[in-house]
Amino acid sequence: MKLLSCHVENFGKLSDFSYIFEEDLNVLLAENGWGKSTLAAFLKIMFYGFDGENRRSEDGNERLRYKPWSGGTYGGSVTFSKGDREYRMHRSFGIRKKEDTFLLFDDATGLPSSDFTENVGEELFGIDRASFTRTVFWSQQDHMTEATAMIQAKIGDLTAGESDLPDYDRAIRLVQREIDRLSPARSSGQIRKKEARAALLEAEAARIPQLKQQLAESTSAHQDLSAQLDEIRRERQEWMAAERAAQAGAIAENLRGDVRGAAPAQDAERAVLTARLTASRKQLDSLQRIRQRTALEGHRERSEYLRIQKEREREERSASLSLSRRIRTPRMIAAAALIAALLFFALIGTGSLPLAFIAVGIVLLIGSLCAAFQSVQADNGETSGSPQLEDLRQEESALRASLQSLSRRMKRVEAQIREEMQSQRALKAQLDRLPAPSSRSGDGRNETVRPGSAALFADELAEFDRREEECRGQLTRAKHRTEDLRRQIRECLDSEEQLADLRKELTTLRQQYDTCVRTASFLEEARSSFNSRYMNPFLRSFRRHYGMLTGESAQDLQTDADFGISVMREGLPRDPSLMSEGTRDLISLCRRMAMIDAMYPGEKPFLVLDDPFSNLDDERVKGGMRFLRDASLEYQILYLTCHESRV
Repeated sequence: MKLLSCHVENFGKLSDFSYIFEEDLNVLLAENGWGKSTLAAFLKIMFYGFDGENRRSEDGNERLRYKPWSGGTYGGSVTFSKGDREYRMHRSFGIRKKEDTFLLFDDATGLPSSDFTENVGEELFGIDRASFTRTVFWSQQDHMTEATAMIQAKIGDLTAGESDLPDYDRAIRLVQREIDRLSPARSSGQIRKKEARAALLEAEAARIPQLKQQLAESTSAHQDLSAQLDEIRRERQEWMAAERAAQAGAIAENLRGDVRGAAPAQDAERAVLTARLTASRKQLDSLQRIRQRTALEGHRERSEYLRIQKEREREERSASLSLSRRIRTPRMIAAAALIAALLFFALIGTGSLPLAFIAVGIVLLIGSLCAAFQSVQADNGETSGSPQLEDLRQEESALRASLQSLSRRMKRVEAQIREEMQSQRALKAQLDRLPAPSSRSGDGRNETVRPGSAALFADELAEFDRREEECRGQLTRAKHRTEDLRRQIRECLDSEEQLADLRKELTTLRQQYDTCVRTASFLEEARSSFNSRYMNPFLRSFRRHYGMLTGESAQDLQTDADFGISVMREGLPRDPSLMSEGTRDLISLCRRMAMIDAMYPGEKPFLVLDDPFSNLDDERVKGGMRFLRDASLEYQILYLTCHESRV
């Protein structure tokens, strides 16, 4: 396949430019900025179309980059030969791909040809655009020479229909992408993330025994404080009963005094009754506050109890459904076996069955009984439910006991309120029966009873209030602590359940990861095995071109199954990237030529070399020119350069 001529209508800075190609070496010498690289790009795009059309910048989008500077028709034509046929290809380019046109003619007849489509590059060269730019087309901006899967397939003289190798790159990318997504070694890998999550859930689940121990201690402390509060209230009631009796005795003693002491005695009685009424009112207020707090606590307890009850019922239904599914089959088998056994024994009764059938009947009966027994065992063994269900039952039982305790406490408080209200009515009745207060001071004995008894009564009552309030505070804190521990236990149980599911998921992901790693290894091994058959011919070709370019031996240059090149130094293979830029260019060009030799053993393609010797010294440039002259004996070459020293 050769280039015959080209005409550029408008492409980048080139306008109305024509060129007729020689069959061997074509040298185009022009200063920087003339448009040599633009001409090379024109040829590539005529065969392969534009690259980077989804990019917005001109630097990455070739359609924008090579838009004609002077306007006019965007495109041109190329005349080329394939075998003994000559073709003329016309392309015009619009703002978007759908506005492009492609025309192909038989150059000898001038008639339209359908031998190639707009994918003429792939059809003509048998490789895609990326492979074209790594072999046939040398660009100043891109010296990459890594062998693509299509290059390897072309070297092996395979087509897409004969081998999966052209899809190797895509397959290995997909597998590697999956490996990266799952990798336990990458912070973004799914396995790594889920392992971290599992570690957190394991830590949460590990807290359950400790939290349950703390819950038991908190529940016990709550019960102790409840008993302590009941004891304080009992002591208060006993003290108030004793105080009432003592005050009644003091009043009676005063009333037995002489007539002169009658008024002071009444004043003392009034003072005691007033103090008792004031204390009773305080006690009633305290009892009403206790009733209100108890009712609020009961409401919260009942809401929590109902929530736990619903959750427990839901868990039981789920466990029952799962159990019924597990035992349905053995029960059906047992029933069927039992029926069959009964039928056998019915026939036995007729005396028409031989001994062997009787034995079978006995076996079926025993089997049915065993299956039924196992079904009952499974039923009995599974109805208890999961550990989470058992915890819900325990929590429900504890809340039920707490609600019962609150109910008993509420009844006691209600009874105490009724008793206190009755006591207040009695005290008010006694006060109402007493005459108006006397203005006399009394004889000293009654003066002592009046203020002293009231003050002591109030102080003692205040002490009971303080003790009760302190105990209630401790009880509230214990209650909150218990509720918090129950909440933490529920969260930890949820974590334990999530952990079980997560471990199953991790097992699946690790299996997928191992499969992907093995797949990648097998793919690489298969590719290496395939390529190894062509290593020696490739290396011989490479060394021949290298010697032609440099005049030196290439025995210290080695290749691998990927057609990579390494330089042996001090017994070890070295990467060419460590060499000078000129040496890298030499190795890259020789590698391209070796791959092209292997890819096209028959009809040779044309080569486009855009200043490949710009990084070489003068001596190596001379070798480069020798290389061009020798290579042009086999290949048609378009050599573009800007300096006379490289001609």
